[in-house]
Amino acid sequence: MASGNDWIDRLRESVDIVDVVGDYVSLKPKGHRHWACCPFHNEKTPSFSVDSRTQMFYCFGCHKGGNVYTFVMEMEHMEFMDAARLLAERVNFEIPKLSRRDEPGVNAEQRQRVYECNRAAALYYHQLLYSPEGAPALSYLHRRGLDDQTIRRFGLGATPQQGDALTRELRAQGFTDDELRMAGLVGERDGRLYDQFRNRAMFPIVSPQGRVLGFGGRVMGDGQPKYLNTSDTVVFNKRRELYGLNMVKKQGKVQRLILVEGYMDVVSLVQKGVSGVVATLGTALTPEQTALIKRYVPQVYVAYDGDGAGQNAIARALDMFEEQELDARVLRFPDGRDPDEFVREFGREAFERLEPMQPTAWRLDRIEQSVDLSTQEGRTSYAIEAAKCIARLKNPVERESYLPALMIKTGFSREALIEQIGVRPARNDAPPRDHRASRIAHDQFEPEHVKAEKLLLMLYAQGLCPARLMREDDFSDELNRKIAKWLIGGKSPSAILDELDADQRDRAAGIFQQAVPISPELAGQMAADCVEKIRVKRLEEQIDGIKSRLGDAQGEARGELLAHLTRLTREKTMIRSGRKEWTD
Repeated sequence: MASGNDWIDRLRESVDIVDVVGDYVSLKPKGHRHWACCPFHNEKTPSFSVDSRTQMFYCFGCHKGGNVYTFVMEMEHMEFMDAARLLAERVNFEIPKLSRRDEPGVNAEQRQRVYECNRAAALYYHQLLYSPEGAPALSYLHRRGLDDQTIRRFGLGATPQQGDALTRELRAQGFTDDELRMAGLVGERDGRLYDQFRNRAMFPIVSPQGRVLGFGGRVMGDGQPKYLNTSDTVVFNKRRELYGLNMVKKQGKVQRLILVEGYMDVVSLVQKGVSGVVATLGTALTPEQTALIKRYVPQVYVAYDGDGAGQNAIARALDMFEEQELDARVLRFPDGRDPDEFVREFGREAFERLEPMQPTAWRLDRIEQSVDLSTQEGRTSYAIEAAKCIARLKNPVERESYLPALMIKTGFSREALIEQIGVRPARNDAPPRDHRASRIAHDQFEPEHVKAEKLLLMLYAQGLCPARLMREDDFSDELNRKIAKWLIGGKSPSAILDELDADQRDRAAGIFQQAVPISPELAGQMAADCVEKIRVKRLEEQIDGIKSRLGDAQGEARGELLAHLTRLTREKTMIRSGRKEWTD
């Protein structure tokens, strides 16, 4: 974090992480630690620890760790500033008006007014829906199978026919014209404001934190465009948001999301009891949205319409999810139905019985539908295109599994198909790596002196290591050296986590949360032993370096190297014999 942001430390120190985590999981106290089953992975035996002393959490199962900011960011799927604001509201802490997320000239108060403006508009639209002026939109929603409970649940609404009715209403509530412009609710013509949305059924777009970000509107009648979204504002960017994500949060922890094309698909499926449904906002899937989905779940089902445009969109979406290394499947609906039509006709049970298709199986099926397998030309074309598709697979066993069906459909030999497929997957041959899994494997084989560095850092952080033993230059591991520097400089362990990226933060939390139930006297001896291992290793590296240079050295230079070698060897001997005091 930037050095000028001292409020970050003050806010962190104002919040008790035990209280915050306790709002999400049931904690059982044991000493200064509290334990629970980890909210970040499935487990039956609690391995998730919250330390009231260090104000950190750490899971000894999945090795995720951090401080109170990290926890809220992970649980609420928030960026740092949103997590900070949530914590600040909890303890009535005032965050400075400007932050790095704020656009130039836009402060936090102005952003808050835009949120309030959007909320007021949403309430007005919803009330209007049940007035005579909203009858066309209400009739449309009822015809689409929505009941009033669902309409209220999603806050659906209607816009007035009159061109500036919302503008006049929000002005009367105290909002300025500039605030209406900033919220994207009005346009301007000949110096006069007019409502941006007219004669439409309205779908508020709500963040997971419950803030109204913007709107999507479906025109009543034959007007154009059929769907209209709020233009980009200081709080809304349609490339970065997903419709229905606020409902997903209310449904608890989900393991997969279902991605559909439109607002009505989301509302209709949720009404029927299908969970985890989201939609893009009138645009093709974006890289920002795929990254957002990956933050929430490890798997996504793509449930687009069955028409040609929908199938093309599925193909693009699968490519994007593969780039994110996200497990994606395809839900296919019979007779070209869209998800809304299918669930209204057959219900939730039938929807949940649909078998998700693997991307490769879906691609092969799509290729098959585009050729005539009764002709040699069609079979050849299918074999060539199918081989390209199979070659994309990273796993050779998975590639092999598609060969029998391909042989039957094309009549070509196994050898010919293997030659056509080759061993050139379009993406990186290396399997996707989980950074925590790779780190665990790394930790099992890390050198003893690096383990000693970690233990020494933990002892120092817990006040069990004399300050005179800590020396930044003793640490060979880059992360350990940075942590040592911050600890020596007076930073708390929890504050140090704010300086690190996600992987480093997990590693640092693992260091600080090591459990060593020993007396201060034994801890002091343990710290001295760690220093011995660390400094002996450093001396050995220096000795090896001098020995490698001796062969080429002559005359006075050789004599200096030998003298230096003697001093280092003597120092190493003294350390190991326990005759060297730890005072230098």
